[in-house]
Amino acid sequence: MRVLLLSYTKSDNRKQTEILKKLEQTAVSCGHQVDVKSGEKDIEDIHLIIYDYIAVIVPASPLFGAKVPSKLPEVLSQCGNVSGKKGAALVIKSGFSSAKMCNVVMKAMEKEGMFVDYFEVVESVDHATAVGRKIG
Repeated sequence: MRVLLLSYTKSDNRKQTEILKKLEQTAVSCGHQVDVKSGEKDIEDIHLIIYDYIAVIVPASPLFGAKVPSKLPEVLSQCGNVSGKKGAALVIKSGFSSAKMCNVVMKAMEKEGMFVDYFEVVESVDHATAVGRKIG
């Protein structure tokens, strides 16, 4: 299966980078063809139509509140047809609003017609290994 990990993580945050790498490694070990793209930087290079499964990875807000990354709705609506595609909403835990952030991301994905079949709050690199097995 062709899988896209659409990441909104910060490249200077070590925990987020390690979790993203572990998700990619585990999904590849399950036999998937995985591409990792940044939703902030790689907008011109993202063509969602070629992927069978799209996993959106976002960090939770540092303290309270949950707000979808500003580029996420734009990427989902303008980079190809995602209606009917399966996907996952993955939130990297930080602060108190991780569950709420997961709900907000799922709603944004479903608004574009995606079928979110898996969602999770990723707490650590070890937990990312278990989550990576369920992608796809």
